[in-house]
Amino acid sequence: MQKSRRRGIVITSHSPPAVANPEHLLKLEEGAERWNAWRDAHPGIAPDLSRADLTGRWLQGYNLSQANLKGAFLTVAELEQANLDGADLSGGNLTGADLSQASGIGAHLEGVDLSFATLTSADFSEANLDGCRLSEAILFNTRLRNASLVAARLRETVLTGADLSGADLGQASLQDVITEGAILPIDMPEVTRKKSG
Repeated sequence: MQKSRRRGIVITSHSPPAVANPEHLLKLEEGAERWNAWRDAHPGIAPDLSRADLTGRWLQGYNLSQANLKGAFLTVAELEQANLDGADLSGGNLTGADLSQASGIGAHLEGVDLSFATLTSADFSEANLDGCRLSEAILFNTRLRNASLVAARLRETVLTGADLSGADLGQASLQDVITEGAILPIDMPEVTRKKSG
């Protein structure tokens, strides 16, 4: 069991049953430069990091495109400028993760917990975030063009300057969401506000 502290929250992670490819996990330990070189040399290999406990890991600039990260624990992980294009992170936990300037075009994030996560200037266009939890997440200048956020839960989420043109927010729950300067879809659900007093 490992504890991490970030932004005043304590996250306890429990190691899930190991089903990730152990060779891929070892390769990940070698750092971004060697990992990315390995990815370039073996473009046909989709890394299997499913259900891996990567809590608090430094993964800045890693090429994780098309990777299997289903059910992975990435709480408070540092994923700035990471390439997550087409990656499958469904069912994972990215609470408090930093995905600033990351690219997740066409990624699968169904049911992912992104509460308290930072996605500043990230691009998750055409990504599937159905059923995602985005409580108090920061999506400042984030691109979510044509993304699917069906039944997503956004509470006190910052969407300032975000581009959600063409996004599907059907059945999404939006409470106290900040949307100043955002490009919103025509059929955006109504944002509910807490009653004062």
